[in-house]
Amino acid sequence: MSRARADVAAMPSVNLLSESAFARLAARRLRHRFGAGAVAMAVLVAGAWGFQHMRVQEAQKLVAVEQAETTRLTGQTQVLAPVRTFVSGVAVQQLTVQTTMAGEVYLSDVLDGIRDATPLGAELVTLAVTVTPTTVPGGAPVASTVSACPGPDPFNTRTVIGCVTLSGTAGSRAEVGEMVVALGASRLFVEPFISTTTTGDTDAVTFSGSVGLSEKVFSGRYADPADVAAGAAAGEGGS
Repeated sequence: MSRARADVAAMPSVNLLSESAFARLAARRLRHRFGAGAVAMAVLVAGAWGFQHMRVQEAQKLVAVEQAETTRLTGQTQVLAPVRTFVSGVAVQQLTVQTTMAGEVYLSDVLDGIRDATPLGAELVTLAVTVTPTTVPGGAPVASTVSACPGPDPFNTRTVIGCVTLSGTAGSRAEVGEMVVALGASRLFVEPFISTTTTGDTDAVTFSGSVGLSEKVFSGRYADPADVAAGAAAGEGGS
């Protein structure tokens, strides 16, 4: 029994297909494989194209939104163009006023200062005020470095922006001296100087002289608020 099984197992197999049939089967398997690969590639390409198409559509939507916003803002800019022109004109006029009026002086303060410094026994006969400030391009007033008035010390002149020349009478030379001291103590004046005094048969004297104007007499009404604030801050820091 075992011998018969051995004979059956040892029998050779017989292939009835020809070589051409085998070649056709192999070609068919290759075609199937290529077809499956082509389908997979087509699906992949279609998916990638669809994804890119969606991205392009989203980008086009964003571009359309931005274009609409640009159109809206352009319209608003055109509407506000007259306002911008008006603001620019106001700024130019403001600069012109600041430059032109930078050297404005409160003459009322000057006259009040002279009156307060004049003793009760003295009387002013003539008084003339000359203001000679210069300005820089920004419009800020700058005092002259050369005194406009003759001072008591010709070698140590003070910074002034003008000069007050005056003449009058006083009950005595002491009253004239009081006036000089009072003018020197005022923040509005610098270098008070009585050039001549004449006396008669009494103690009364006739005098003439001058006093310089300090930068404190500038009104500053038309100065740039930013410059005023900076000056105030610098003054607080210096104090």
